[in-house]
Amino acid sequence: MDVMDRMIKDGIKVDTILTSPPYNTGVRKEYYSNVIKNGKRVYSKEKRYDKYTDTKTNEQYIEWTKKLFDSFDKILKPNGTILYNLSYGNENASLLWLVIADVIKETNFSVSDCIVWKKSTTLPNSTSKNKATRLCEFVFVFARDKEQLTFNTNKQVSSISRTNQNFYKPFYNIIEAKNNDGSNKLNKATFSSDFAFKLLSLYCDKDSVVFDPFMGTGSTGVACSKYGCSCIGSEISEKQYEYSLDRINKIELKLDF
Repeated sequence: MDVMDRMIKDGIKVDTILTSPPYNTGVRKEYYSNVIKNGKRVYSKEKRYDKYTDTKTNEQYIEWTKKLFDSFDKILKPNGTILYNLSYGNENASLLWLVIADVIKETNFSVSDCIVWKKSTTLPNSTSKNKATRLCEFVFVFARDKEQLTFNTNKQVSSISRTNQNFYKPFYNIIEAKNNDGSNKLNKATFSSDFAFKLLSLYCDKDSVVFDPFMGTGSTGVACSKYGCSCIGSEISEKQYEYSLDRINKIELKLDF
């Protein structure tokens, strides 16, 4: 929020917001685990994130998300998109849909598309007698209400009819990509730079400026460096910030920009 306030003050605008925020699926301060011992779930003493505890109430999380989108509205250029990755937890599967509904009802944005992220490996759920093993997550494509017919994509014209009607090459709303960029002591739930890169290829030009308000260990920045567009990121953890800069600098050196 502080970074976006400074961006608003300085008149900085971005073409795309691509992020994977905390899902608020934690039920306690310890890191969630699927390990069961003597009929009870085992929780690690390590936190999911080094500077953030993912344990808001539903009401707090919904209000927090709406405030995010109100700020997004002030920094996003006309016809820009928000690519917002959310999932759900076993203990609170309804929250995802409550959040999306309130963003639609109470902000200037509506869902334009839903991208299904098919992961390369499943999330084991062998300890539940009734929950499905999850192979997919979602990215909700948001555009402003008034820009639902004009927001930017990279769809290419495949042919033009005799009446000058454009027909476009399809891009599909299912993308298969790596699960994440690997767990580490700072962040147990990293985003996937492989998946972020594929999203960029659908929604961003090479001269785009992309903003990730939850940069974490730098997955979106790595994807932007590989894709060739610019990235602004914010992160409350100084250690993750330093970690992400190191990752991104190594990518840029390798690509020899």
